[in-house]
Amino acid sequence: MRRLLALLLLATLVRPALAGDPAPTTLVLAARSIGSRRGDPPERRAHAALLVTFPGRPGGVIVQGGKEKVHGFFRDGARVVGYVIPCADPAIEFTRAYGAFWGEASVRDLPTTVLARFSVPGLDEERIRAMVAALNDDLAPREYRLEAGPSSNSFVSLFLDALKLPLPPVGGAELPGWGWRP
Repeated sequence: MRRLLALLLLATLVRPALAGDPAPTTLVLAARSIGSRRGDPPERRAHAALLVTFPGRPGGVIVQGGKEKVHGFFRDGARVVGYVIPCADPAIEFTRAYGAFWGEASVRDLPTTVLARFSVPGLDEERIRAMVAALNDDLAPREYRLEAGPSSNSFVSLFLDALKLPLPPVGGAELPGWGWRP
């Protein structure tokens, strides 16, 4: 009897490993307005991000780019930098845009559009963080340029390129810098 129980226990431990890779990580390409002045409707130009959830784990992360000030000798500039933001619900957190009223440090809920969904086997948070760090190193010497790139949207499209995922059509979303290449 003990031997049978031991074999059953061993079978339940080994079967998932023999079944192959665990469930893939889900990436949702989403876009929301870049914001507006208080009282004005949200801009049509949008900000893209990847909303990432991992199999068998609550919460997830948001992968997005942003603008970072760079102090210069004669003048200050800016560069694009990527972030991995852990959160309980990436889809809800992405709608909450800090600073969406330009010049004000308040939070505003903005409508979000799902542009594409991807399933990526073997993608974990550690690999995501390493990819973001590598892209940040590559983009460090480049000036941030919203319309022409590199911009926060460029960062997201470069991240998808690094995963060897095709850039999806973005429909009516206005994503300045989308698809920019160095």
